[in-house]
Amino acid sequence: MKKLMSSISLIFCLLLLFYSVHMYYTLYRFNPTNVYQNIKYISSDQFKGRLPGTLENQEIATYINTELKKIGLKPYKGKEFQNFKIKYPKIIKGSPYLKVSGKDGSLIKDFVYSKDFKEDMVNFRTNHLTFNKSNVTAINKDYIKVSTTVGPFILFVPPNNNLSFRSSFINGAKYNMYIMVTKDALAGLKTLIANNNTVDCFIPYEVSETNINNVMGYLEGSDTSSPPIIASAHFDHIGTDLNGTIYNGALDNASGISFILEMSKYLTSLGKPNRSILFIGFNAEEFGCLGSTQFITKYKTDIAKSKVFNFDMIGSNNNIPLCIMGAKKDTAKTPFIKSISNTCKSENIFFNYLFEDASDHEGFRKQNIDAITFCDNDMTRIHTPKDTYDHISLTAIERCYDVASKAIVKCTFKDDFIILYYKKCFLISIIGILIFSLLYKRSNKNL
Repeated sequence: MKKLMSSISLIFCLLLLFYSVHMYYTLYRFNPTNVYQNIKYISSDQFKGRLPGTLENQEIATYINTELKKIGLKPYKGKEFQNFKIKYPKIIKGSPYLKVSGKDGSLIKDFVYSKDFKEDMVNFRTNHLTFNKSNVTAINKDYIKVSTTVGPFILFVPPNNNLSFRSSFINGAKYNMYIMVTKDALAGLKTLIANNNTVDCFIPYEVSETNINNVMGYLEGSDTSSPPIIASAHFDHIGTDLNGTIYNGALDNASGISFILEMSKYLTSLGKPNRSILFIGFNAEEFGCLGSTQFITKYKTDIAKSKVFNFDMIGSNNNIPLCIMGAKKDTAKTPFIKSISNTCKSENIFFNYLFEDASDHEGFRKQNIDAITFCDNDMTRIHTPKDTYDHISLTAIERCYDVASKAIVKCTFKDDFIILYYKKCFLISIIGILIFSLLYKRSNKNL
């Protein structure tokens, strides 16, 4: 009996060794350096900040599609791209100015662009503003609010008196145009306005309409009746200013899209999953999550019971925890969030929570679809020209992978033990073979 049990155990360990070695040699090994190189490329000056509506944004969409096809992913429901219309801020001819004239039309003050004032990207329903003190509706130490016959405007001092920060474009925003000014410039304007002078401001942007794309790659599972697991990230950013300063958007969010491109290589190397995986590059997140909204609207019935793993800002080199971001209505006890946090704990990952409608998980949660965003919540350089690839950490990238890959595999491969723990299986099989070989030999001697 002992000999039989030893034989069975030995065979089991040999099979375990075979499968674990097979996994070792066939699995694609996630490489954070590849993520870094992709971040460097996508956030390079060549693509001028990837503003939706620009040629450079479309070039990145095409690049992502090419990479997904190289990996072997297929179109989703026959489509590689999801096309949709947006309104976007388009640069037009002319130079920006903010100047003040006297009653006789003579120039009193000509403020300097990017030194004294600068556009904020929020809106450009109107790009030309002329007013005097009769148009001022509110004024304090931080702003001047103006109302003219064409609508409301605001001139304001940005946080830290820093003109380099650039907000997202929101076409339906309250004011026709948002103009950032320094504290000194605001103080000067107040005095000049009080003396019945006229302020004239022009910012050469206009709101234009165009078509842009989400990008989709599909790994079909054996159970096509189940909705897909979704891995997503947005790839757009906020473009350039009128001096040509590029907002490269390395952390936000060349990092997220580069992350899922690399992780998709690992997931496809595992073979055919039980549950399909859909990889999506969302566009126009910076315009109010428009790409994810369009996707949800079109495919709502197909994804009603999906689980969404979104990636936004992965790889900060500041020593901060990995953040599990849920929607405002979520808590740490929300089942999907709790399952991810348990994976973090099992992997000894330093993490925290954030509950905000601040990325592409928002639209899914509003439809009661399980969704979270993995994020390194480092706002120190976000939406400034300092968000560049040289601030990316390979360690932080790998940390996110350790959690996200295991969480996705658990959803797509039915908790396949060997896939999840093939390295441990290899060690267990070696130890088992040694032990049961010894027991088998002893049982032979005792016969």
